[in-house]
Amino acid sequence: MRASSDRGGTNPKRGRRRPAATLAPELARPYPDAMQATRTRPQPQTEEQPRYQQILATLRERIVAGHYPVGSNLPTEVELCGEFDVSRYTVREALRRLVDQGLLARRQGSGSEVVSAEAHQGFIHHVRTLADLFQYALDTHFDIRSMREVRVGAELAALVGGEAGSSWLLIKGIRRTERGGGAICVTHSYIPQRLAWLAPEIPTVVGPFYALLEERANEPIVDAVQEIKAEPMAPSVAAGLGAQRGDFALRLLRRYSSRKGTLVASFNWHPAGDFTYRMQLQRSRLPRGEKPDF
Repeated sequence: MRASSDRGGTNPKRGRRRPAATLAPELARPYPDAMQATRTRPQPQTEEQPRYQQILATLRERIVAGHYPVGSNLPTEVELCGEFDVSRYTVREALRRLVDQGLLARRQGSGSEVVSAEAHQGFIHHVRTLADLFQYALDTHFDIRSMREVRVGAELAALVGGEAGSSWLLIKGIRRTERGGGAICVTHSYIPQRLAWLAPEIPTVVGPFYALLEERANEPIVDAVQEIKAEPMAPSVAAGLGAQRGDFALRLLRRYSSRKGTLVASFNWHPAGDFTYRMQLQRSRLPRGEKPDF
């Protein structure tokens, strides 16, 4: 687990350290015969082009050509490693860049889903479940800039789910596409005083804060609320994003709660012109004979 939504860096030599709640090992499955007959041949390796870029180009070509239609899943990491004869780290780097281009969405437990046949500028965040937020934390990197105890006023207390004057652990940082990569958002995360004893574990967490907190404190999440608001960037946010003071940001507030109260509340400021937030909602099945109220 990693900060804010968490640190998502990967060590190519050691592999990613996974928390207890992460994915089960993937199982290889054979390609359908039709897919084998139509898919593009892997591009030959060249000295000038890194291997992950060759794989990226091949997969992107297949997506654009419709061999992997929108809504379908790419082969598993195990299958891609076998096809291209590379390490899982190399495959993950190619997939991560396809996510950055808006072609894929990585979903915990269900692989890489094709969400578009056209690349997009800026960062696209696809969310359907909490598992998607978990995967987002693993696929990105969180730079912690500061950690300190603060007291919140009435207005902020209402947003984070606390009482005016209560103490919180405030963690400030920048989420990046990768370690040393471009900034996705500036994040301020508030953790209540009752969970401040976990502060020493925050800097080394892999994945989102909420997963660490609910596991270590044994407080299962019962509610997750997200609010999206457009607002001018504060000077500190603009500086972190390399933007101009007064430029607009999309502020995403995510608050995760257990039966004891807030686990963590995170404010995430994204540059409005370079960020797309995509949600997919499904209608719940109604009991037989009951009609929807809309």
